[in-house]
Amino acid sequence: MKVTVERLPLSSVALDILADEDEFKRAVEKAFRRINQQVRIPGFRPGRAPRPIVEQRIGRDYIVSEANRDLMDDLYKQAVTQEDITPISEPSVDIYQQEPLGFRVEVQVYPEIELGDYTAIRVEPREVTVSDEQVDEAIENLRKTHSLWVPPAEPRQPRAGDQVVLDIDAFEDDEPFQSPVENATFELGEDALFPEIEEAVKQLKPGEQAEFDISFAEDNERLSPEMRGKTLHYKVTLQDVKERELPEVDDEFAKLVNSSFQTVDELRAGLRKQLLQDAALEARGEVVNTAIERLTETSTLEMPPALVERQVELDIERLTQELAREGMSFDEFLRFGQKSREAYTEEIRPDAEQRLRKTMTLETFAKSEGVEVTAEDVEAEITRLTGRAENSEEMRQVYANPYVQRMIGEQLADRKLTDRIIELVTEGVGAVTGEGAEALRELQEPPAAEEPPSAVVEAAEEVEQGEEPVETAAELGAALGASETAEPEPAEAEPAPAKAEPAPPAEQQPAEPVEETKP
Repeated sequence: MKVTVERLPLSSVALDILADEDEFKRAVEKAFRRINQQVRIPGFRPGRAPRPIVEQRIGRDYIVSEANRDLMDDLYKQAVTQEDITPISEPSVDIYQQEPLGFRVEVQVYPEIELGDYTAIRVEPREVTVSDEQVDEAIENLRKTHSLWVPPAEPRQPRAGDQVVLDIDAFEDDEPFQSPVENATFELGEDALFPEIEEAVKQLKPGEQAEFDISFAEDNERLSPEMRGKTLHYKVTLQDVKERELPEVDDEFAKLVNSSFQTVDELRAGLRKQLLQDAALEARGEVVNTAIERLTETSTLEMPPALVERQVELDIERLTQELAREGMSFDEFLRFGQKSREAYTEEIRPDAEQRLRKTMTLETFAKSEGVEVTAEDVEAEITRLTGRAENSEEMRQVYANPYVQRMIGEQLADRKLTDRIIELVTEGVGAVTGEGAEALRELQEPPAAEEPPSAVVEAAEEVEQGEEPVETAAELGAALGASETAEPEPAEAEPAPAKAEPAPPAEQQPAEPVEETKP
């Protein structure tokens, strides 16, 4: 076999494959023997007819076409292995020579990725601190969460922050525009009331009604399509108004928020730590994502359309599954958004391609930096997770599940990868400085659990029962404590195809095999 490779745009290649004389002869002989078993010629048992008689009955061209069909598949598989390419699309084939077989195959392949000078990428660490004012704001939010709604001491008009109960009727040309809203509860300034309705309500007392018109812009995409460009007449009745009764900030309030707090000082310290951890995670994520963006920008790859199409279909499949869990079909989702499948596909394609670019770039970066997870790494993590628990052996049986171990390995790989990225772009300083640095270290070294998280146990049980776990890698990673390190999430993209058996070329098929030749 002789193979000539031509690189084409959009990560495609053309393979010119020419069979050797001996290869071709062996293929023809093999095809003849198979056909001879199928053809019935008077005076001869199956497989015993001389070759000249068989060729006379069915034609040599048919034998050659059958030989070439099998030979083409074999030579194509040998060629992609020999040239170390990974096809990702169905090949197109042009046979330009029958004897010996010569054909040209064009196919999209997994792209070659050239990393830029990523060692020059720098991202400034984020200094994370928490002020007393931020703690005070968090306490005020908790007061609102634990507040009561009570009638005002004296009847009055509503104010921002009050809770109101409304009846709302809308009319178009004296006809009801939609079903009336009755006894609906809203919080002024928080819930999505039209500003005109909110201002009108502020002028009323309980039992009073206001009437007014609202004109809606034609190009307001936040409105439902049937409202755009119309002027509707509204009747709004205020049924009731209540105001917040905020609890006092004292030791009893601290216990109400969390039973582990006994005093206000403990509550403030706990809130400060939580705010620091949240801010540190967010800051770390910003540094990592900025670094990944720059790493992707400095890399070069031609994205094959077939890979993008596959990712788009994968995204739609995942969305369809999520919608089904919420009781909605994908077609209903499209109708609600007034989009066709084609329009939605075009809308999500750029994001799908960008996620693929990030994923492939990170895979190449990991190989370049030697970032990998070994079986020993997974075993060490399981040992850490099981810790010194009394039921450690039972816990290890759960973590021994291959699916769970694979998820642990993926989370460890993500962690190693982002740690290396941060080390590189911050020159070893770390993503977070200030108070948040210590808070982040505590998060990255969670204590060992006394038993496996329920998500891990459920995933292991579902795999044992032959079911696909409903948890995604990210959700299971959260159960393992890995999500607390704020790993980036380009992993939604489809993983790189393995160098598996390539699909055979889809050549125009010859006529059906001859079952019987009549004399």
